[in-house]
Amino acid sequence: MLAQIFPLVARYLAMASFAFWQGGFVFYAGVVVPLGTAMWGDRTQGFLTRQVTPWMNVAGLVACGIFLLDSLLWRRFRRLRLGLALVLGAGVLYLIWLHPHLNALMVPETETILDRRAFRMLHKIYLWLCTVLWMVSLVWLGLSIPVSEQQCPETNENSVGSERKRDQENAKGPQKLGNPNTSAAQEA
Repeated sequence: MLAQIFPLVARYLAMASFAFWQGGFVFYAGVVVPLGTAMWGDRTQGFLTRQVTPWMNVAGLVACGIFLLDSLLWRRFRRLRLGLALVLGAGVLYLIWLHPHLNALMVPETETILDRRAFRMLHKIYLWLCTVLWMVSLVWLGLSIPVSEQQCPETNENSVGSERKRDQENAKGPQKLGNPNTSAAQEA
């Protein structure tokens, strides 16, 4: 029973972590940053974002771990989804590595940037990588949605899916392959 439920729990957690991570990213980028910039200016908003992004990166790292588990448990596009989950995880790890380098160029007390040119270059890399990760995560999501029972988790022959398949085959009635309880002479 647990073997049948575990893949579904992993799928639920994968979808929930996707929604939390990427939904949070899209909401923050599309709503919070523009409103914060309009209210406080881009510099103050940038110093606020500096405090938020580590949490989004942690959410991304947790999500990528769950994506890996989910990709192992479900056979639909398994290798491709595993590869995408690894790419996402590597990208998030790079963001985590890059963040302190951006922070080192920022002085929160005076809201100043020590080297604008270096900051701008690193910030562009950070933003582009976030955008690429968003697109890759959407591909992972699309490949993760099963469209038929055959693409559901691998289970043994006693699983719910196997029972349903046996029931459908039994509902078709006897096949014209001959009765195994009679001889060829009796059928003729």
